[in-house]
Amino acid sequence: MLRALVVTCACVLAIPATAAAEWHITPMVGLTFAGKTTITDPDQGTGKRHPNLAVSVALLGGGLLGVEGVASLTPGFFQSGDDAVVLRPGQTTTALVEKSRVSTFMGNIVVTAPRRWTEYNLRPFVSGGFGLMRASKLEGFDLLSTTENLFGYNIGGGAIGFLTHSTGVRFELRYYSTVQGTDQGEIAFGDVHLRFMTASIGVVIRPGRSR
Repeated sequence: MLRALVVTCACVLAIPATAAAEWHITPMVGLTFAGKTTITDPDQGTGKRHPNLAVSVALLGGGLLGVEGVASLTPGFFQSGDDAVVLRPGQTTTALVEKSRVSTFMGNIVVTAPRRWTEYNLRPFVSGGFGLMRASKLEGFDLLSTTENLFGYNIGGGAIGFLTHSTGVRFELRYYSTVQGTDQGEIAFGDVHLRFMTASIGVVIRPGRSR
């Protein structure tokens, strides 16, 4: 984990700052889907779709490389959204998870098309990096309630298009996963593993470019 963080920081520091570099601040909304985990999931909510909120703060130059920090929050990640959980045909029980969420904090390297090619068209990009995945849930009667900080990575891609000098839109598809499972006893079946995908759209704010 430490080696991966050091390598990520070294890559960030190796990217030269240029006069053409600009900040992009992007709040996003989206959905998580295709979730899987070995963490106990009595409501069977991991594989459901859940609303997702995220924000990206990126520094992009005129060339190929940039950096960004991405934070995301998925409330109800371990909840099915149903008032009752079907145990077997004809037998149900009330939902066992009272509240839950998964949050992520990632530092990414961004590779994108040069800005001079795509100034007011869609500018495609891919980005990926490492960071923290935090999973928490509170079950009824405080049984198997969990808060876990897990080392993870993300990789995704999409496009950015500007409508004016200072505002635009960004859409992306992103994959999140823990890097390596760790035996956590009763909170998981075997090693802890968590992964899911997000599809998001957001409004890009480009400070200092209005005119």
